Amino acid sequence: MSSPYLVLGLAVLFVSSGSILVRFAAAPPLALSFYRIGLAALCLAPVSALPAARTWPRLSLRSRLALAASGVALALHFATWVTSLSYTSIASSVLLVNTAPLFAVGFSRLFLGEKAAGHVVAAIGLALAGAALIAAGDWSSAPSSLLGSLLAVAGAIALALYHVAGRGLRETMPLGAYVFTVWTVAALTLALLCALGRVPFVGYDARVISCFVALALLPTLAGHGLVNRSLRSLSAPTVGLFLLGEPLGASFLGYVFFGEVPGRSTFLGGVLVLAALVLAVARRE
Repeated sequence: MSSPYLVLGLAVLFVSSGSILVRFAAAPPLALSFYRIGLAALCLAPVSALPAARTWPRLSLRSRLALAASGVALALHFATWVTSLSYTSIASSVLLVNTAPLFAVGFSRLFLGEKAAGHVVAAIGLALAGAALIAAGDWSSAPSSLLGSLLAVAGAIALALYHVAGRGLRETMPLGAYVFTVWTVAALTLALLCALGRVPFVGYDARVISCFVALALLPTLAGHGLVNRSLRSLSAPTVGLFLLGEPLGASFLGYVFFGEVPGRSTFLGGVLVLAALVLAVARRE
């Protein structure tokens, strides 16, 4: 795996498997989200828990609050996006949740005072048009599908908040310590949501438990780990363009394993969303 492009291609493949594993598990979304991030954090603990504990006392109160907010936002991302897959197609859900970078632009302007370039504003408008087309198609096929689309958009918003809240924190602490801390906060938040929603933590069969483990290892640890490795040798825009393959990969896998064929509105809306993301990312080169 000497080529960084091969590494990045594998990362896209692993990340694309997330929605498929959620469908295979057919378990409560909150339980899936909790075990995905909780088991991933547990895997990092042997190498990252001690550095995280050493770094924490040196952080300012503002940094600690930002870490906590980032973890809560990540938990909400998983809770809403995984739930969306119970109501709408894999293609619609993954396309809409991948609009997160464009929401991040808005939040950066709102909270950090960063101005968006003209092409990014155009990309946001294009993505909104695409999202509207996808939602309209979901509404016409089944009203419950529209709920799935809204939950996927909520997942995108939460993911954008996660990225904005964590801006700069990766430079103030080791990457492993940062990831472990945020994932731990996310897991604790999801555990609380499970308890409040009376979602069982135990009693699942071997198939579901296997999906819990696979979600932690493949899209979470392997997928995002390989993305971070790719960033060492490739520019962020190049990595971002490759990651646009996730909606395509997930849609293809959805067809192969579940026979899901995107409708016309989803296809046309997806083209607009992907074009918007390409416009936003490619112009950063």
